[in-house]
Order: sequence, then C-alpha cells, then structure tokens
Amino acid sequence: MIRFHPLVVALALLLAAPVAHAQDPVYTWVDAQGVRHFSQTPPEGVQYEVRGVRDRAVGTNAAASPAGPTPPSQDQQACDRARLSLAQLDSNAPLLIDKDGDGKSEPLTPEDRAAQRQLAEQAIRAYCVAPDARGG
Repeated sequence: MIRFHPLVVALALLLAAPVAHAQDPVYTWVDAQGVRHFSQTPPEGVQYEVRGVRDRAVGTNAAASPAGPTPPSQDQQACDRARLSLAQLDSNAPLLIDKDGDGKSEPLTPEDRAAQRQLAEQAIRAYCVAPDARGG
C-alpha cells in the first residue's frame, strides 16, 4: 500500500487549485446598444459565448499581476493634462474653447491662448513637483 505524507497531499492540492480556477468559464454577450458584457454566470434570454480564463497575460510568459498596474495619482493625472494643454497651446494648431458655457466652441484669440497658457503653467508648477517639495 502506498502512503503519502500529508504535506505532499496538501502541496498537490494547493498546486491544483489555480489550475481548476483558471478553467472557470466567462460568459460574454453584446446587448442591444452594442455594449459587450462579461459575467461568471450565463445571462438569461440572450445569446452568449463561453470563454475560458487565462492565468497569464497574452503574449508573455510572466504571470499577470493580481493588482495590475498601479494607476497614476490624481496629481500625476493633473500634471499630465496640464503638460498636454501647454503643448497644444504652444503649437500653431487652431484651438477651440467654450468661453461662455453655452456649449458652442469658439476659436481661441491670441489673448485667450495666452491666458490659457498661463493657467497651464500654473497647473504644472502646482502638480508636476515631487510630493516632498509640496510638503506632502
């Protein structure tokens, strides 16, 4: 009679769990508005597809990070927007803005462009610095 050490059995079960989980189906379908949905349970009354779940990112051999990439902070997002605005304002491209809030965009005058450029520079100074430089 073959006897297995309890530690070996526990290790085998632990290693088998991700394999079993990786084969859980995902149901996907497109609603009447053309929006694709994903679910762990099949939808009722609509045609759907069944797909498998992968443990790894497509095209790589590295396991996918459980948390995924860290999203940028709100300050970093504001910094990025301000830099993009400044780059657009420094270009020769014609730019439009809704000056009076009526929903209609109007071309920026040279004065408007200068004022918007100043606001973008202020935002860069406020958001594009190291946190310890702000006292945070």
